[in-house]
Amino acid sequence: MINEFNENGYLILNNVFDQNTINSCKEEILHYINNINNNNNKSCEGISIPDFINKKGFENTINLKNNKKIHELLKIIFSGTDYRFCSHNDIGVNRIVGWHKDKLNNQYSKYQTINIWNKYNQEKHEIVKVLIYLEDHSNDNYGLKIIPKSHLNPNIKIENTKQLKPKLGDVIIFDQRITHRGMEKNMDGTRILISFGFGKNNIFTDEFEKGTIQRQNDQNNL
Repeated sequence: MINEFNENGYLILNNVFDQNTINSCKEEILHYINNINNNNNKSCEGISIPDFINKKGFENTINLKNNKKIHELLKIIFSGTDYRFCSHNDIGVNRIVGWHKDKLNNQYSKYQTINIWNKYNQEKHEIVKVLIYLEDHSNDNYGLKIIPKSHLNPNIKIENTKQLKPKLGDVIIFDQRITHRGMEKNMDGTRILISFGFGKNNIFTDEFEKGTIQRQNDQNNL
């Protein structure tokens, strides 16, 4: 599994969450959107709920990041326990996002002073995203689209794309530098994606976390 992850930049972990767990999270998120959100971070490209772990009413959803199966795989990816949750967390509802890499961009790029594709003092960039969909995408194209191996290339080149089709309860883990995108157009119904970031305890994660905290604070008008 680790060889596959290092080569292609992603893995799918099957059957992590059961239907009851997923339903409880969906209830929390829909309640927030319908009763509390007041259209913050809502646009024609969907709804974003950044840094939801610091908001009330997401107890079940927050607890997903502590799942034992996920951390068993993270220990393999990070070659041990020297990693941490690095503050990135958000919920996307029916979001339309183009091809990109999950790095610090625009005014937040100043926080990432070390080139994330080079080694620094024998350390390297090791930050992953954990994605959890609250719907089954095994028979549609509304799941994640990626370009395998693109986590090793700083350029965004759209070729050899792969459509992932995670089943309900599956988890996708990918190197955040991989080129990927979400939905290309609006869909009928609701598509909810929960994201958490984890990184090796080193300077790359330190810098990314500082920029991420600032970005999420700005998105929440803090």
